[in-house]
Amino acid sequence: MFDRADYPYTETFVREAIQNTLDARLDAGRPAIIRFGFHQAALSSRRAFLEGAVKFREIADFPPVEDWQNGQINWVTIEDFNTRGLDGSLDDRLGNFWNYWLNFGVSNKDGAKRGGRGIGRVTFLIASRMQTVLALTRRVDDGVTAACGMTLLRTMRTEGVVRTTHAYLADNEKDDVFGLHVAGDFNNGLAAAFSLNGYNSAPTNSGLALIIPYPHADLTPEGILASAVEHFAPAILNGSLVVQVDDVTLDKGSIEEVGVSVAEKFHTRSIRDDVRRYLDLIAIGMSATSELKVDSKSGLAALRDTDQIKAMQEACAAGKKIALKLSFSLKKNDVTLPVSLRAVLAKTPDDQLPIDRFFREGMSLPEVKSSMPGELDLVLLVDDENLATFLNLCEGKAHLDLLESKEVRAKLEKNGYHLPILLKRFIKGLPTELRALLTPDITQPEIDVFDAFFALPDDSSEKKKSKGAKADVSPAPPVPPPLPKISPIVMETLPDGFRVAANPSYGDWPVNVSVTMAYADGTRKPAWSIYDFALENLSPQIADCDANFSNNKLTARNCGPAFAVEVTGFDVLRELDTHIKVWKNAQND
Repeated sequence: MFDRADYPYTETFVREAIQNTLDARLDAGRPAIIRFGFHQAALSSRRAFLEGAVKFREIADFPPVEDWQNGQINWVTIEDFNTRGLDGSLDDRLGNFWNYWLNFGVSNKDGAKRGGRGIGRVTFLIASRMQTVLALTRRVDDGVTAACGMTLLRTMRTEGVVRTTHAYLADNEKDDVFGLHVAGDFNNGLAAAFSLNGYNSAPTNSGLALIIPYPHADLTPEGILASAVEHFAPAILNGSLVVQVDDVTLDKGSIEEVGVSVAEKFHTRSIRDDVRRYLDLIAIGMSATSELKVDSKSGLAALRDTDQIKAMQEACAAGKKIALKLSFSLKKNDVTLPVSLRAVLAKTPDDQLPIDRFFREGMSLPEVKSSMPGELDLVLLVDDENLATFLNLCEGKAHLDLLESKEVRAKLEKNGYHLPILLKRFIKGLPTELRALLTPDITQPEIDVFDAFFALPDDSSEKKKSKGAKADVSPAPPVPPPLPKISPIVMETLPDGFRVAANPSYGDWPVNVSVTMAYADGTRKPAWSIYDFALENLSPQIADCDANFSNNKLTARNCGPAFAVEVTGFDVLRELDTHIKVWKNAQND
């Protein structure tokens, strides 16, 4: 989810870090500042803060980091300013502070922010070659400075104590949390050892600083700057975000110069090829005032024949950029809220790929795009608070797309939204529908349009006339293609498992179904171990079939039209791989 070929950890690392900084912004009149620093030195005073993690990683049989053995270390620091710091009670296991360090998959965000799934911070562990993160926070609410951290381990017993999945930079165990080092010397020593210079000055410098020891080589200053521009350009352009990477400052005044200088590091080719065009589209879209009112139920097609749209079509065909404010309604708890988003469209230059981007509160959702962008650039921007909150609940755990899973539907209904899936589909379809709206109707071509390219037969020729009788015979109609096969089952992915059920459109029952389950390991057929999961640790629900579990395989025989199997309880931090096979009984073939 957070380290894929299409979105490697460099991008997800930057997305998560900047998202957290924007969510924690303190003074809305000033930008939130996030500073990335790259460092390298001898272990020296830094050894004391990491040697415990190294010790238990060795016991867990994790591979050693070569640089540690050579007495060297490199690390990345992330410090943010004009932010609240990591707040929450230091004694409450379910409060914000300990949720961050201990409770993966749990978040106290209310949906109004960009996050809320409670798992994005795993990207910081992924970015470290020793899967370790240290942190120092200065909190605005109580002025407390606190240090903590996490290290990925295995669940194991050592020295008479069970070590769970993560170890913590703490002083001692304290009920269901941990007692932190409170002495000023400890916090000052951590700041000095890892060059956290921003937290050694005035108490007003509240915020959170993270330390990523031994970062992967792919994590570079240029890559961070490129990802910041690609995924957060609107937040930078509107002055709410400043990104510093070593000695480079990325803000609204320098974004074009910096973007061009790191263009080769952009992930999306259309943006990489023309950074200036991309930034120009965003800037124009942010200032859009021309209003287009629409009913989200009927969509945009109803507007196609209006004078306003015809004028836009002509202007777009003439090469002008079309900026508009799309207004519609959002119903929540019997209250109808007027909401809007902004859009800018323009003809894609010749020999260039179209730009297709969707932003929510300054952050990109790169999978919300058209499958057929044609020859029009399009940028969509959501800054309306009510609409942004709705969309946050629709987003997947990595905030790349808008989903309508069982989990998403439940959250939307719990929050009181009326017909939320229809509205979500309307918004997700806008990249395609807006392009279609601004594309003029295609007329039928003249019958002789290809005369200059192809030799057409002359109806008056003698050869043609001699075969006239045969020409009058209508050819036999083509054999119609076979009807598409209807799958007997449909499958739904759940947050911690899956659900397989009968397809209502299928009628030839019974059938047999087998599902082989394993955690993904990068291969086509991942291996399974009894230590991964066992039936007694899962929660299966079965209907209208004879089911049997054996190791990691579920076999359901004599499945009927009410067939359903739901299995939950898998590790939410690992990707479940399922292979499904459906077959008929031999006597029914």
